[in-house]
Amino acid sequence: MRKTRQITAAILISIMCFFTAGCGAVIVGGAAAAGTYYYMDGQAKGTYNSSLNKAYNAAQAACKELQIPVTELSKNGASASVIGSLSDDTVTISLKLVGDNITEITVRVGLWGNEESSHRIQNAIAKRL
Repeated sequence: MRKTRQITAAILISIMCFFTAGCGAVIVGGAAAAGTYYYMDGQAKGTYNSSLNKAYNAAQAACKELQIPVTELSKNGASASVIGSLSDDTVTISLKLVGDNITEITVRVGLWGNEESSHRIQNAIAKRL
């Protein structure tokens, strides 16, 4: 039974990678933070098995680790945001509770987006979830 689930998961991941090729899709794995994120339209967007509070704290900790000074924090109900500055670019981390203990995290760096920086921030957040 477990082998069947592993094979099914591998097939689904392969199909997902096929359809997102060229979009900078990245699979993020971890015991507590199993999730995926992808880069499209200037932002890295991912969904994580995490409460909004835990994801909000992880975003702030990731900014601290990456030496991104936070200029604005906002949290209300089912959404939150962390805004900071990286070089001359604005970093916007938007968090939205989309299900029971499932949070969508979107990272945009600069006006047009910066894929490398967005991935680095998503990875720093994911390792804390």
